[in-house]
Amino acid sequence: MVKVFPFQGIIYNKDKVKNLAKVMSPPYDIISPQEQEELYRLHNFNVIRLILGKDFPGDSEYNNRYVRAAAFLDGWLRHEILIKAKKPSFYVYEQRFKLSGKLFARLGFIGLLRLEDFGRSKVFPHEETYPKAKLDRLQLLRATNANLDAVFSLYSDPKGKILKILKPFMRRKPLIEVKDQNQVLHRLWQVDHKAPLSKIIKEMKDKAVFIADGHHRYEATLRYRNELKEKNTKFTEDEAYNHVMMYFTPLEEKGLVVLPIHRVVKNLPYFDPVRFEQELGLFFEVLPYLAKPKTAEKVRKKLLKDLSRVGKESHTFALYLGENRYFLLKLRSEASLEEMVAEEKPKAWKTLDVNILHYLVFDRILGIAHETESKVIYTNKVEEAVRMVDEGANFAFLLNPTKIEEIVAIASKFEKLPHKSTFFYPKLLSGLVLYRFTPEEKIKV
Repeated sequence: MVKVFPFQGIIYNKDKVKNLAKVMSPPYDIISPQEQEELYRLHNFNVIRLILGKDFPGDSEYNNRYVRAAAFLDGWLRHEILIKAKKPSFYVYEQRFKLSGKLFARLGFIGLLRLEDFGRSKVFPHEETYPKAKLDRLQLLRATNANLDAVFSLYSDPKGKILKILKPFMRRKPLIEVKDQNQVLHRLWQVDHKAPLSKIIKEMKDKAVFIADGHHRYEATLRYRNELKEKNTKFTEDEAYNHVMMYFTPLEEKGLVVLPIHRVVKNLPYFDPVRFEQELGLFFEVLPYLAKPKTAEKVRKKLLKDLSRVGKESHTFALYLGENRYFLLKLRSEASLEEMVAEEKPKAWKTLDVNILHYLVFDRILGIAHETESKVIYTNKVEEAVRMVDEGANFAFLLNPTKIEEIVAIASKFEKLPHKSTFFYPKLLSGLVLYRFTPEEKIKV
């Protein structure tokens, strides 16, 4: 049974911080070193100092970015740069954005989820994680006793019952209303009345929750819970550290957008484009798209349009080999993949585009399946993928986005998608609301 709870959120004090946009940040895991520097310069109280602090020469066990994050958090609370809500609340969170000329809105709410171990619960991950990234978030959690970002999750609500509870609160003036660097509008409202809080808790009880973004943070929180649980002989599950701040949005939301993540392959020794094209023909129908420097952009747009159209009926990829050489690849037969994947995996896993690319191209043709970390670059921008090939990478595969129903089908079987299979857009904004607790604190309704 899924258990969600309201909490006393911590937000920026608008009396002390006049321009809230200057203290917000993208999520820590998509921030480049250059963006980190820019955010540091943008405002002294930017949340970057909490979620992704700088490393300095001479850092030690007692003086490092995790310790400094905790010190900043303490100081900002003490000086009321950040203020804590007086009553437990859920927080309505809306994002409005434009994509490919169309306007979208995504609506959900932020609350606490009682932690569930994977494999025997209704909380389902969908992506592989890395030990180093989990340790980073664990060290930050140990230092701060705080969830500085919400984990992004999905649940099913075909009749929109929970959104109907939330929408009346959107008639108020938002607690926070800011635009980010991508011109996405973020708005936050507080729900602190007992009746709607109880209704939301009740409606969520029978839901399955699918983690969309934030797997490393969720798993770090599980590990932190287990560390404190070992020291607590009277563990009851009500402990605050047995919960994680989470954003919940319905699977049925029209504003739920998943972008593709493209693959750029580099550093292949003795790579022969002509032979590669021939080998691809063993598994795919290979259709060339002829282009010249002056027509390349027009041809690329046509290729991407066809990729989307043909991809609705079959497993399809676009390939860029450099020097304005574009191709559309359509899978000849799924049988070959079924034969190669000996593991007992659900059909949805075996027929996922990224897995087909992995097994047929990276493994069968190129033999780099175990070297993807050093030979594959991931980007959600087509122009960036093309530019990297023009600057020396071997080639780029352009993909269709993973479908929501594929994510749910695979995650429901407790299977994982390959790394970098999904890019939920837009990302949640860091700095909107934080959650801090003490080891002795309890969470009850």
